[in-house]
Amino acid sequence: MKRIFLYIISLLAIFLILPVKAQESPDAGEDMPPPEVVLDPGLRIGLNLVRPLMVFPLPSRFGIESVLDYNISPEYFVVAEAGVSRRSLNEPSYKLIERGAFMRIGADRNLYNHYNDVIAIGARLGFSLYERGAPRIFGEDPYWGSITGSLPPSVFFRQWAEVVLVLKTEIFTNILLGWNMRGKLLLPGRDDSHMAEFYIPGFGESSVNATAGFDFYIYYRIPL
Repeated sequence: MKRIFLYIISLLAIFLILPVKAQESPDAGEDMPPPEVVLDPGLRIGLNLVRPLMVFPLPSRFGIESVLDYNISPEYFVVAEAGVSRRSLNEPSYKLIERGAFMRIGADRNLYNHYNDVIAIGARLGFSLYERGAPRIFGEDPYWGSITGSLPPSVFFRQWAEVVLVLKTEIFTNILLGWNMRGKLLLPGRDDSHMAEFYIPGFGESSVNATAGFDFYIYYRIPL
């Protein structure tokens, strides 16, 4: 899985670095017509609608995420995404609280230059700073009987890499809807020595090193 993921990242780097070549005209003596419309410069501010809605199927989890992107040219966007997350599990044998913040930075390469619609591929580097603690732990031992205790909060820092497929479409003037499909690869880091990692804000479940995700955004574009 890791080799496949690295191969995808390599291909993505080629797409991001190489310039788009102009297509040759079918008629050798004719010049290519100029493109109809290219993206207007603008800063887009977005809100991830998936994270707040996850509280309905998963009441133990709550998060908010926002995104900023700016097209430095019709082909390239710089992107910054940030959010906060909290998770509380109240099980018969323990109570676990996880909370933290995360950020992703990267760039997108636009493959579709028409009005303010975007079809792009991109790459991200994600960072998460979070704490985990267990204010209540309960167990039964045949010899010692009932055992109770707690684990104070510990702070962790993890990183991951992503490849992203991005789609945005303008539904009203300066109002856009967007979809992101992500492939994520967790980078090496310090694990919790007391308990297996359950959830990394911004990345997700950490039982596997490679995972996928889907996000749905609404954007407001500030014309510049």
